[in-house]
Amino acid sequence: MNKKALLGILGIFILMLFFPNSLWSQDLDKLTVGSTYHVVLKDGSELHGELVQKSADQIVIKTAAMGEITIAAGDIEKIDETTAADYKGGKYRFPNPSYSKYLWGQTGRNLKKGDGYYQNVLIVFNSAHYGITNWFSIGAGFEGISTFMGEPIFFVMPKFGYEFFKNFSAGISYLYGNAAVAIEEGGFSGIGVIYGTVTYGNMDYNGTVGFGWAHAEGSMTNDPLITVSGMARVARRLALVTENYLIPADPYYAIFSYGLRILGERSAFDISFLNSKDIAEVFPVGLPVWISYSFHF
Repeated sequence: MNKKALLGILGIFILMLFFPNSLWSQDLDKLTVGSTYHVVLKDGSELHGELVQKSADQIVIKTAAMGEITIAAGDIEKIDETTAADYKGGKYRFPNPSYSKYLWGQTGRNLKKGDGYYQNVLIVFNSAHYGITNWFSIGAGFEGISTFMGEPIFFVMPKFGYEFFKNFSAGISYLYGNAAVAIEEGGFSGIGVIYGTVTYGNMDYNGTVGFGWAHAEGSMTNDPLITVSGMARVARRLALVTENYLIPADPYYAIFSYGLRILGERSAFDISFLNSKDIAEVFPVGLPVWISYSFHF
């Protein structure tokens, strides 16, 4: 593999993984006086109330229990605008940190500007994605064992996504990697997939349909890969996730996945079953082969 290409991919990956979020002074300028916010401080404590004053280096929150509280920008770990819908049973439900993806596949919704995440799958697969703008993001990743063996498998994925109407988003992505496709000379060959997705729903409850076409060595598939995915947040820290594929064969071959996502304010842990007509003959409920962790920044 070309060393310059590998260094470039690793550079993008590291940049996204450690790229700092916007400075708090910039974030505070975007807050709206009169709106309500949930504030997490660096010492772990949490506050909720109406924003009554803001400046570049501090905010003043009016809480129901303690009145007005002045908070320095440097003490803030995270701040989110809230509405009454963010409280279930009187308890704050933090925003879904994993709103732009299912298990591996993407929704039509783009990452917000400044949002990003690192994902690890089965220890060896690593990737990072970052929102450059509210409608454009970039992702990159690599597989650990092949990298250690000197023939690294990697990918890059730019994505455009836009919410055209409330709860209706559409996106288009291009995934390129050096997948292990045998060629006469031996080694690896580049493979790309261009695909579009349409998503209906909010960040906690949504469904997505996607169509993709793969190309390798100058040729492209005639029939599209079809994906049907969905997510439902059934509790504050628990969501159900499914991601399913119709692979163009003769006829189409269906692969199903379904599982649980355990949510934290900045993390998500997935464990899911993989199934198909062949797997079901031996393991009716499928194989629990997808385990992943993502950290959102």
